[in-house]
Amino acid sequence: MPAKAEIESDFERASPEKGTALKLAKVNRVDSLGDQAVTSLRGALRRGALLPGQRLTVREIADTLDISLTPAREALNRLLAEGVLDQTPDRVAVVPLLTKERYGEICAIRLDLEGMAAREGCARLSASDLERLKELYERHASAYRSRDARTSLRLNEEFHFTIYGACAMPTLLQILETMWLRVGPSMNFLFTASYDPDWTGGSHHRAMLDAIAAGDATALERAVRGDLIDGRARLTRHLPD
Repeated sequence: MPAKAEIESDFERASPEKGTALKLAKVNRVDSLGDQAVTSLRGALRRGALLPGQRLTVREIADTLDISLTPAREALNRLLAEGVLDQTPDRVAVVPLLTKERYGEICAIRLDLEGMAAREGCARLSASDLERLKELYERHASAYRSRDARTSLRLNEEFHFTIYGACAMPTLLQILETMWLRVGPSMNFLFTASYDPDWTGGSHHRAMLDAIAAGDATALERAVRGDLIDGRARLTRHLPD
């Protein structure tokens, strides 16, 4: 298990904006502000914009989203009730740090379900979807190699869910989004303790593009699973027991 000081040092390198205001998607004041605050926080968790161990206060969320304390508190309480966030003894919400065991369980679920989503969605991905995926791939490669964790993780999530979204299975997508909520923050380790200068994951993404172009659902599922297995191998050794 990495020492606490080492973890904090890693996250400081991964987040040059540490100590600045939260960066969350703004609310539009049409739907419930509490619902929108939950959606904004979910997106930040899923895309790794929040770091493991990061404390989240009602005041900071309210100020960031320009909403009152009540919907900000509602959003935190809902995510705490869902187990997406942890709570300290002094009742402050914090972003969880995955353990090896918990991550292993999530990966086992993701391997089957993300493979299924890719396989089912392959035939529904259009030529314009493929062009969009190619653009995301190039931008992701650039962001990863420049060690821009925030941008890279956001583009990675968008790449994967562009593929999965084509499966036309809303319940499956909801499950996958929940899995990504729990994994997203710890993905920051891939830019610190486990940074891969050769971006091995890029070969899996390239294989996904080739499979989609060929209309080969089996090859797409295989590439998705390979990407997850590679990421699991690199990330697991840097998580606490």
